[in-house]
Amino acid sequence: MPSTAQVPEGTESLLVEEIVLFVSVHLGLSPGLMWLEHEPPDPGALAEFLPAALARRLDRPVGVLPHVFGDTRIPHHLLVCQLGGSGTWHIAPPTGSALTLRLRTGAALYAPAGSVCTPRHSAGSRVLLLALGAPKSQNEKE
Repeated sequence: MPSTAQVPEGTESLLVEEIVLFVSVHLGLSPGLMWLEHEPPDPGALAEFLPAALARRLDRPVGVLPHVFGDTRIPHHLLVCQLGGSGTWHIAPPTGSALTLRLRTGAALYAPAGSVCTPRHSAGSRVLLLALGAPKSQNEKE
């Protein structure tokens, strides 16, 4: 069932705009890492409003993933929001060189569709994993 949560005013709406810009720059091209300038007052609330807000702004379906296991080839674009603790992600994109990135609280990671991702989370690590689907508009190509 799609979320009906609305984007809150203030910091959360700035956060959505920040993530939309970040994803738009990297989408379909290369992995990217960003430190969020606008942290949500309640990181746990991100899962309530962020998927629906990104789906509207990016014009594509966005779903929450429960987890990514080690050495998994992801069929969709992946957005990782590090909500607490830290983790290390080894990413082998479909083109280009593999890289290993360390995420700490407040970081966002993008991996293009077809990447092989190997996450390693610290104890107490909390992440929000979002699958970015194919564009809704028939005119957009990746």
